[in-house]
Amino acid sequence: METNWNLSAHEQEIIYPLVVGILSHRAKEKVFSNAKIRKILLEFGEEIYDAQIRKIVFHIRRNNDVPLLLANSEGYFIGTNIEEVNEWIETHKGKIEAMKMTLNHIETQLNDCRHKIKNGDNCGLKGQMSIFDIL
Repeated sequence: METNWNLSAHEQEIIYPLVVGILSHRAKEKVFSNAKIRKILLEFGEEIYDAQIRKIVFHIRRNNDVPLLLANSEGYFIGTNIEEVNEWIETHKGKIEAMKMTLNHIETQLNDCRHKIKNGDNCGLKGQMSIFDIL
């Protein structure tokens, strides 16, 4: 499965600048949730999904268009002190490690299943294996 993180022309030219404007002056006391961002964009005639907002925020952060744009369970905000930025960084490092661990376990489970299939056992997976899975 491939994820398309590229912005469409419409997202780049219309929605992106609006979201940058919305998020540019948000301190932690004034977080903006995805729902709130969608509501504002709807006032501009733009209907957008949460996944699009996350994709746009990814580009905003990558391009440094809103420095220190952070998020918590309540929404997006601009980091205003070193402690909250460090906390955000440490939280995301932990999430990355947890995702790596999960990925490793699923890869191991898939490899175990491949070995079962090679030995003629059923592991519950359906689909085509490549010649390299069999060798």
